[in-house]
Amino acid sequence: MDTQITISHGEKRITERPVFMQSAGARLPGILALPEGSAPRGAFLFSHGWAGNRNGPANLLTTLARALAAEGFATLRFDYRGRGEAAGNGLDTTLATMAEDLASAASFIRTGTGIDAISVLGMCSGGNVAIGALPSLGKIQRMVLLSVYPFSDGDSFGRDLNRSRHFLAAYLKKACSLENWKRVFSGDASLARVFRVIFRPFLKRGENRAKESNVGTLVKAAASESRNSAAPPPVKHLAKLRKDIPALMIYGTADPDASAAQKYFGEYANANSLPISFVEIQGANHNFSSQYWQQQVLQTITNHNN
Repeated sequence: MDTQITISHGEKRITERPVFMQSAGARLPGILALPEGSAPRGAFLFSHGWAGNRNGPANLLTTLARALAAEGFATLRFDYRGRGEAAGNGLDTTLATMAEDLASAASFIRTGTGIDAISVLGMCSGGNVAIGALPSLGKIQRMVLLSVYPFSDGDSFGRDLNRSRHFLAAYLKKACSLENWKRVFSGDASLARVFRVIFRPFLKRGENRAKESNVGTLVKAAASESRNSAAPPPVKHLAKLRKDIPALMIYGTADPDASAAQKYFGEYANANSLPISFVEIQGANHNFSSQYWQQQVLQTITNHNN
């Protein structure tokens, strides 16, 4: 039975079909999209985030994959082991197993399209996985990294504290509005929620310590995408970036981690003369959850490709 479908994308048409690949004995489902009526001029392999799936938050990856296919690229988005519809136990998923799966997917898209030099598009921790897996991905033409945080295998307290400072500034600005105070008194806004957001790092730190002392390694494995005892330290991780692979890093200005992330990657890129470009989408959050922001991301990627 042929499950291929044709989708109209503006004035152009693309085809999509479900595919399956093997990684360490696990069956990984994916969607391969191709421009209709012509051979693809390139290929994009997608790498979703830690707790996500091949569609991405607010269908971001689906939207980008179809749009890039309409621009003439083959695109492959798939579910990592233990995520989405893929086989495997989610608690067994690590950054190392994700890197192994990404290498299998890279081989799959090369075989399926005949394109040797592919591009990789990574979302959040999926971008860190792409960086870490570079030596095993074969020939890479470019990287597109969306909302990628500084890589760390330690406590995320510092990052959470930075978020609190960001939200505190935003709430202080809102406090100057009479309309917002009317919402508080009418019950439409909650001061308790504001305090939970601002003081979350301290609450979360205590909760994590209590859980870990009671439950042990199971909670540690599931608690955070950054906790992985086998993960390399940050400098060793970034050392896998190369001068022959240009990278485009896109952040939303409303993402509280964007500034620290750009400083982290930017300083390393400058010190090592790496071809990394940074672009900010005004007003966008971490997941680029509105159609307008997604179109801005797509336009940025398209302009970078040309």
